[in-house]
Parts: sequence; structure tokens; C-alpha cells
Amino acid sequence: MIRLGPLSKALLSQITAMALVLALLALGAFGHPPALGAAVVTQACFAPIIAKVLRSDRWWLWIHTLFPIAVAAASMLQIHSGWYLAAFLVFVLVFGPTVRSRVPLFLSSERTIEAVSELLAREVFSRQLHAQVLDFGSGTGSMPIGLARRHPQQNFDGIEAAWLPYLRSRLKAAGLSNVRLMRGDFWSLDLSPYMAVYAFLSTEPMPKLWQKVCREMQPGSIFISNSFRVPGVDPSEIVHVDDERETELLVYRIKPD
Repeated sequence: MIRLGPLSKALLSQITAMALVLALLALGAFGHPPALGAAVVTQACFAPIIAKVLRSDRWWLWIHTLFPIAVAAASMLQIHSGWYLAAFLVFVLVFGPTVRSRVPLFLSSERTIEAVSELLAREVFSRQLHAQVLDFGSGTGSMPIGLARRHPQQNFDGIEAAWLPYLRSRLKAAGLSNVRLMRGDFWSLDLSPYMAVYAFLSTEPMPKLWQKVCREMQPGSIFISNSFRVPGVDPSEIVHVDDERETELLVYRIKPD
């Protein structure tokens, strides 16, 4: 059985949807002369359905819906080609690593930061005077920076793969000596120095991340996943956050083998 990557699924979804729309055009389904607006909307409906059948991740469904509408709008507005290049560069800087890692940019709410702060104070900082905490996929740095301001005596790290969110986090962290923000590959970072690791990723990387957590983190440390469960593993504790997203913090305590 051939396994398709996310980009291959995206391309196949759009091409298949276009083929169906062209078939409908040939059959006169959109009138004579054809209503091109109806054809674009049909493409925007067919593509995400096909992507769902191919088991693309949820954020791809929105991309497939908006893509043909955006292309049609840009064509009617006669937008200069330079804007397409600028938009592409911004997209690569913000979401480029998402294609490979299948981890979108999620932002932690202020109430989630406060809940994680209270959890760390209870589970980690009460036992260890100086502890290192990592945000595994720190985005724009809201979590490590928010925690660093609440706990100036502790050390907080963040690692992010995308350039633009990373640069934004560095600007936000200016003047904070207990925050270290890194840009690079999540998976190459050793987790053994950290007494707590926080992650707000997606369903896709959780099995691989859990293997890394179990292999590298010390007994007595904790792994906190925002919203996404480790398949087949019950969390030690679930913290419900009263925010718009109704966030769940899934707490996994690392026990000795």
C-alpha cells in the first residue's frame, strides 16, 4: 500500500476536485455560459471532502476550502505577482516546518499559562529549588515567557522550528534572564535536563514524543500535553482550564522502570 505524504495528499485532493469540476462543466451543470463562481465554490467543497477521505489533518481541510476561492479572488483583483512571492515567503517562515512535522502553530491562552504555572509550583518547584522547564514547540514564546515572569527563580527553555515565530519570541523575551529560546529540530534536543516538559502539538507526533519522553526524561519529572493525549496511555492527572478553548492539560508523571 502506497503511503502519501501531506503535500501529495493536498495535490491529489485539488487535482481530483478539479477533474470533477471539469466533468461537471462538460456536462453543462453550471449552465451556458457556465457560472464560473459556482465552479469555484464546487471546487472549494470537493477538495476538502477528498482530503478528508485521504485522512489529511484537519487544518488541510480549511486550506483546501479557501485555496480555490483565494485564487479566483486574486485573479479578479489582478494582484501583482510580487505579492504572491511575499505571501509565500511569509507562509514558509511561519508554517514551513509544519509540512514535515505536521505540527501547526497553536498559541497557549493566558489562563492556560496560569494553570501550567500553578501545576509546576505544586508538582516541581515545591520539590526542587532550581528546575529547568521546556516548552517543546514554543511558537511565539508565550508559555516560557509567561512562566519566567511568574517564577523568576526558575529556568525556562523553549524550542521552535519556524523562523518567524522564533524571532517574535526572542523580541518578546528581551530583558528576561531566565528564558532561553532556541530555534531548531525538536527531536534532536535532549530532554534529560528537564524536570517538566510542556507541549501543545497535534495528534500526529504524540506516539513519537511519548517514546522520547520515556527514554530521556528523569523519574519524578512530568510531561504536560495541552489537549492531545498519548495514545493508549492514561494521564496521571487532567487539569481543566476555564478558557474559550476549554483546554485540557494532560499530565503524565514519569515513573521508574
